[in-house]
Amino acid sequence: MLRTLRNLVVTHCRAAATSSNSAVSPISRSEIDSALFDDVQSRVNQHGKTIEKILVTLVNKDGSKKDYLMNRNISTPFDCAKHMNMLLAKRAVLALTSYSEGDTHLECMNEPFRDKCSFELLDFQNEKYAAELNKAYWRSCSVLLAAVLSEGLRDHISVSTLHCEVPDSYFAVDIKGLTSSLSKSDLRDLSLFARSEFVSNSIPFETVFLPAELAIDYGYDSSLRLCRLGTFVTAVDGPVISRSNQIGRFNIVKVSNSLNKIEEHVF
Repeated sequence: MLRTLRNLVVTHCRAAATSSNSAVSPISRSEIDSALFDDVQSRVNQHGKTIEKILVTLVNKDGSKKDYLMNRNISTPFDCAKHMNMLLAKRAVLALTSYSEGDTHLECMNEPFRDKCSFELLDFQNEKYAAELNKAYWRSCSVLLAAVLSEGLRDHISVSTLHCEVPDSYFAVDIKGLTSSLSKSDLRDLSLFARSEFVSNSIPFETVFLPAELAIDYGYDSSLRLCRLGTFVTAVDGPVISRSNQIGRFNIVKVSNSLNKIEEHVF
């Protein structure tokens, strides 16, 4: 059932996440892949056109500000944060971005700036936005699980739904295409694969917003946000965290054959 696992090394990681309301991401479609993500990203961000410089203001925790000249539709909050402090950039989970007065949003650290703006870096210690950070964390955990199953299983599976049940401290995915059951040994191997190939590496959660006017060209009737982790791509219903190594240690503990649902429990 499993692909050959490469040099499994267990790495222990921790990340803070407390209980909040559940967040369920919308159904993704099997034809969403990395090539489609690249195409969407190129069209949305207008790659290939003349690079335009924009002024981006980073607002620090103490209220001080620093301006940076960045590339529109190319540079990201993570890129900007690196100019100030690499450790700060690695700790940041989300960016609180303001493009104009009253237009403030929580965005992924790896989603390019669309225009002139100011932004703040939020880490797991931020109390004001704790609920939103937790939702983003658990949403990202379900994306990582889907990526692990997509790469780790020999069967050609498709992921239909992502679940992140924050109050119950678990996340899960609904899958199609699993031809036989997974043993406890298989689940242990998948857990090790997740830690060695994803959690112990700094793989970015990349996102791109596909507006409704372009979504029609790809067979969708409404706008959606795509997320890529490695080569795995899915649709998400909100912001995701910056990198895979911000996710703590977990075990894949259960397979429900009736629903083809696979769950992970974080401890």
